[in-house]
Amino acid sequence: MVARVAVVGSINLDLVVGTAALPQPGETVIGGELQRFGGGKGANQALAAARMGADVALVGRVGRDDFGDLVLDDLGRGGVDLSGVTRSEAATGVAMITVDREGMNTIVVAPGANGQLGAAEIETARVRIESSQVLLLQLEVPMEATLRAAQLGRAAGVTLFLNPSPAQPLPDELLRGLDYLVLNERELHV
Repeated sequence: MVARVAVVGSINLDLVVGTAALPQPGETVIGGELQRFGGGKGANQALAAARMGADVALVGRVGRDDFGDLVLDDLGRGGVDLSGVTRSEAATGVAMITVDREGMNTIVVAPGANGQLGAAEIETARVRIESSQVLLLQLEVPMEATLRAAQLGRAAGVTLFLNPSPAQPLPDELLRGLDYLVLNERELHV
């Protein structure tokens, strides 16, 4: 049986550069070759689940721009249902990632269109969310959208996963009814 998964979350273009060491505040360092990848926690979750054989639908927003075209093309080729993704006049979200030789990184996200995802888009995707077995959430889109998706999923008996990143205090309304909280050490201490 193929698992039905809905993902509500961010869709970004990741700009990644490797360095010998991460720059300190006020410091400039020389990096290696700039690489571009599709990214965003929501898109990454959706693509990973699709690669594992799940039937995955992604709900999110991208800009009407070249970056949006690139990431949607990657996701579509990866088998992700993009019917829940809307286009916006805002720019597609971008993550600027610096990685050192040890694999430690720093990430700055310019959310762009991700910041416009709202309850209206969640309502449009309601049937898919409620008919899924699993709902994957994270915090790179407005809390309003995340809360509404969690409410719909919880009411329909969908298994809810939350990656609480970027780390922030979480409303009790969101925490109630979560089945799984997937976090790293930094997020644990917030």
